[in-house]
Amino acid sequence: MNDNFYKDSNILKEFSKISDTSFYKKVPDTWYILASDIENSTKHIQNGKYKQINMVGALTIISILNLRKELDIPYIFGGDGSFLLVPKSLLHESKQALLSVRELAKTSYGLDLRVGVIPVKKIYELEKSLLIAKYEVSKDYFQAIIKGGGLDLSDELLKKDETFYIKEEKDKTFNLDISGLECRWEAIKTPKDENLTILIKAFDDNYYETILENLDNILGSNEKRNPITKKGLILSFQDKNLDIEASLFSQTFLGKFLIRQKLKLINLIGKLLMRFDIDKWGSYKQRIVSTTDNEKFDDMLRMVVSTSFKQTKLLEEYLQKEQENKNIVYGIHKSDSSLMTCLIFERHGKHVHFVDGSNGGYALAAKQLKLGEQI
Repeated sequence: MNDNFYKDSNILKEFSKISDTSFYKKVPDTWYILASDIENSTKHIQNGKYKQINMVGALTIISILNLRKELDIPYIFGGDGSFLLVPKSLLHESKQALLSVRELAKTSYGLDLRVGVIPVKKIYELEKSLLIAKYEVSKDYFQAIIKGGGLDLSDELLKKDETFYIKEEKDKTFNLDISGLECRWEAIKTPKDENLTILIKAFDDNYYETILENLDNILGSNEKRNPITKKGLILSFQDKNLDIEASLFSQTFLGKFLIRQKLKLINLIGKLLMRFDIDKWGSYKQRIVSTTDNEKFDDMLRMVVSTSFKQTKLLEEYLQKEQENKNIVYGIHKSDSSLMTCLIFERHGKHVHFVDGSNGGYALAAKQLKLGEQI
């Protein structure tokens, strides 16, 4: 069995080394790619459902991670969908989990979720690669780094070939576990002039090191451009925000009202614990900042960064020049804040905080990138 393939993967200490193939291992051809995305996401974003879309993307991930917690499962959060890689031993349960999330997305938010399974073996038959490494973001968060074109191909297959859709009947006895998923923070205002959600796809894998070096020169280090700061983290007591989480557990007015009141009480307690530095709570916000996924790589760079207007202008000029020179294609979406969706595995330990730009972030940046690919 190779169920622990990812658990034993090589660890990358520096994000700037993502082009170094020596860190990567080939994903076994007995594994499977789980892919999901929201249908008509642009329309739903225009209708103000961008936070719900993020929540569904996170749901697909936590539903799989909770199936067998001793396994280390790689995943990528893409804003309006996700990718996960699972061994064959987890495939049946994974399909049931995604079918359950698809049903929940519809009943809770009125969103239609496409869910599919692509055998890694199929990716190799179509002459693409699937290489993976782990990037150590902090001691509490290790991020999957994936290259080789396999994820791009799986996204294409899901969208154009319905044979990869999950067609099994949902097992009514299956118990969906979404524990650890939270969404209790206000939109996080940019610490600078604006936030940029950026997608950059290079035509040469070895070119990413040059891109990252130039981004550092324009935007400063990861720490300086991270849009999530301790000062910006404010727990929400607004019904419209807390209703997004409450809607996962009840669709009735009374049920959601009671859940919202419970969440407000939890937030009040958390606010007091952090304010008065009780036990380990004084460092809780710093733990969040150090476990954000605001920069990642899966066949392209995905980033949410804070910038000054001057930095934005310099970055756009640089990226446009690189695109005109046929080195990259890119997409950018601008906003004044970030949205954060949280997976809490241990309250004072392992966290993951998915970051997206407000008002459409990754989904709208992807639309621009696709336009660039057609030029």
